[in-house]
Amino acid sequence: MTTWKATRHCWILLLLCPLVYAQDEVADDADEEESDTKVCVYTRNIDSFDALTDEYVFISARRNENYLFTMRHRCTGLRSAMGIAIKGTTSRVCADGFGEIVYRDMGRRLESCRIDNIERVESKDAANELIKQRAEEKE
Repeated sequence: MTTWKATRHCWILLLLCPLVYAQDEVADDADEEESDTKVCVYTRNIDSFDALTDEYVFISARRNENYLFTMRHRCTGLRSAMGIAIKGTTSRVCADGFGEIVYRDMGRRLESCRIDNIERVESKDAANELIKQRAEEKE
């Protein structure tokens, strides 16, 4: 399991810094924007990443808000990635948008995976339980 702490200006390895600098937009005090079917997370508010599997990434953000990112498909090497970043076209990433997780695999190649879904979760344990439940449903 890989966990990455974020800093205010650059979240992870210096090699990936250009990927995580989102366009600076003036935003109001809201950290996320949510509608009935859409969950968004401002990238600058992310505190840490944790690749739980090659398909799921747990995100911890300011205000003790947690998210489970589900990738569109299995991303080989994501769980053991050397570095993780979020790439998007704006300063936030949304469930139905064009956001991607970008990571360095063990071979140090830069890989990317499209984000399919973003869900709010209570905790990392809750995220792991949700992943376990979905795996059982597939069987």
